[in-house]
Amino acid sequence: MRIGLHDAEREHFRHKTFPNYALMKISAFHKMQGDSVEWWQKGQQYDRVYSSKIFDFTAEDPDLPPDTIKGGTGYDLKAVLPQEIEDTYPDYSIYPECDYAIGYITRGCPNRCPWCLVPLKEGGIKPFSLRRKPFCRAGETPWGARSSIGKNDAVWNLRLVFYAAS
Repeated sequence: MRIGLHDAEREHFRHKTFPNYALMKISAFHKMQGDSVEWWQKGQQYDRVYSSKIFDFTAEDPDLPPDTIKGGTGYDLKAVLPQEIEDTYPDYSIYPECDYAIGYITRGCPNRCPWCLVPLKEGGIKPFSLRRKPFCRAGETPWGARSSIGKNDAVWNLRLVFYAAS
């Protein structure tokens, strides 16, 4: 299958510097299925298109196909990834400028900032744990040998950054 990914904020913020974690997981999941994954381009044909939008003020692209799978807080506060995708190691190769790893040690938030949606979406602060089992041999990424995808895909090559509570 040919998969198209659309990062609404990448389009909205011309100099966006933060990767979309959900799209990274969707990319990894489809690559593990043997699918071809690329950034969505208007006028191209795809078997499936995913669009992710973090902020509700980000404009929606009117050219997205009508059957686009849309997710993220910007589209739907209650939307979550299917568990099989949520448990997938993210594909850092789609954001080559990302030279750090992303992970969670908690979900939710103890604060009730009037402008923030995290408490509504995820509730109060709680520990986060992955449900996945290790699936890589030593010296490999989920896609094979260390060098098969690039420097950004191996956790051992990255600074580990944890984003707590959001």
